[in-house]
Amino acid sequence: MAGDSEVEPSSYLVLIALGVFFAAAIIYVISLPVRALWKVLPQKKHGKSPKRKAPLPEDSSQSAKRVAEPQKPGVSMKQLMKKTSQVTSKTQAGVVDKATHHPLFLDTLKGHTDRVGGLAFSADGSSIATACDDRVVRLFRLTNAAAKNLTFMKHNMTSTPVDVAFGSASNLLAVTTKGIVQEANLSMIHLASNKSSEQHTLWQVPNSHDGREAILLQSAHRSETSGILLSCSAKNEMRLFSFAGKQLASVDAAGLHNHMAAVSPDGRFFAAATFTSDVKVHEVRYDKQGAFQSSAKVMDLKGHRSQILCLTFSPDSTKMVTASKDGTWCVWNINVRYHQQEDAKCLLQHQQEVPAGTVYSHLAWGPTGQLAAACDNTIHFLDPSTGGVIDRVEGAHDAAISSLEWAPMLVTAGSETTAVLATAALDRKVRLWRSPQA
Repeated sequence: MAGDSEVEPSSYLVLIALGVFFAAAIIYVISLPVRALWKVLPQKKHGKSPKRKAPLPEDSSQSAKRVAEPQKPGVSMKQLMKKTSQVTSKTQAGVVDKATHHPLFLDTLKGHTDRVGGLAFSADGSSIATACDDRVVRLFRLTNAAAKNLTFMKHNMTSTPVDVAFGSASNLLAVTTKGIVQEANLSMIHLASNKSSEQHTLWQVPNSHDGREAILLQSAHRSETSGILLSCSAKNEMRLFSFAGKQLASVDAAGLHNHMAAVSPDGRFFAAATFTSDVKVHEVRYDKQGAFQSSAKVMDLKGHRSQILCLTFSPDSTKMVTASKDGTWCVWNINVRYHQQEDAKCLLQHQQEVPAGTVYSHLAWGPTGQLAAACDNTIHFLDPSTGGVIDRVEGAHDAAISSLEWAPMLVTAGSETTAVLATAALDRKVRLWRSPQA
């Protein structure tokens, strides 16, 4: 029995061999990813680094000379910025502004340090006001539209002005601004001089569009002391205010989104350019004493095949011009018997002579009968009776034009009296142009 319990030595050897085999297999499997990683990593070459030469003994006279030499000062950040500014100025000075050499160019109104979103002329054409994103409203006196460095008065706003319009006098400015959350605020300011003590706010209408952003402000003068303000929101709403700040009406433009709006010079009609292909013209109704009574839609301008991007009224308030995304612009007769259901008549429909993929974004009708249209940074002067382009200014600005307005009356420019067009753009510039000869 004792002999059966003994294990043969050869069995131990077999077990040991199997254990060694399995251990080697496990080590081999574990080493595979390590070996692969080792091949990928760059290997440092082993070798003797080159011996550095010992420095030669330095002559004592040279050492003393080096110690005696003063160390050159480094360039400060202020000096570096000044040098960069000088180089930029020289580069800009070397660039020729071709627009200023155009025969129709009159002047550039200086002082704006940011994009100019809106501008307006006074009723007598003697002044022009601008709304700039640098939170400043500026008022220029046009004693001579061709004079260089026209002086201006300015008013610092607490929020960014979007657009500006004149009140009952040439030193009363209605301003619509946008707040931090984009809501519109409307106010009337009085500018007597650049002294803050002689500038004050006559009235304010906070949140004038109930939380919506305003994109445009225009005024129309009924008399020397009375008129209306048209404020247009980015949605589908227009609101009328008196020169005293009283809200007169709120009108739904029924176009999903407003591109812009306009009021006729006599304050009788107003309309919006919207996402739809037709234009709804509204009438402002007054009593016998000239006080506001109501407003109502009286006409539809139908004929375009795509949304309306801009529109304007003629100086005598009997016609309108519309420009559409369909690439056409139309002249309309609105001096019709709409009370008897007579429709406005399309007098002219013409193709916009602009590069493919672009259209007119702004329109203005001048006192001498010429139309001005803006496409990107180019101005076209149009004949509303034929549709032809009388003249054009390519590259009138270095960026897209943001506002376009005619002085309502002829203005002195050097030795001549001419109709003056003002353009504002995203390049921080406001420029004046004379009307071309028809």
